[in-house]
Amino acid sequence: MNEPGILQVVLMGVIVVFVVLVFLIGIIKLMGLIMEKFSGKQAAAASAAGASAPAAPAAPTAAAPSDKQKLVAAIAAAIAEDMGTDVSHLKIHSIRKL
Repeated sequence: MNEPGILQVVLMGVIVVFVVLVFLIGIIKLMGLIMEKFSGKQAAAASAAGASAPAAPAAPTAAAPSDKQKLVAAIAAAIAEDMGTDVSHLKIHSIRKL
């Protein structure tokens, strides 16, 4: 029997990998085009519906105090877990959005 050499096996493996990658890129691009068409239709329908109805004013995005306390507690717990210490050993002075 004529068995394939190592170089032939490696070459076939590389070729198969790149062919599959090119195939996946094509599928992803095709799905992107399909999603653009659907989102374009939805945006056109939303703008048509929005033209007949008045736009609602934007709601304020300020968080309630209890939400801020929950956020501080979650951040403190994450920092304490990462540092391997107890939450009672931490003191958070301020939290800024980056």
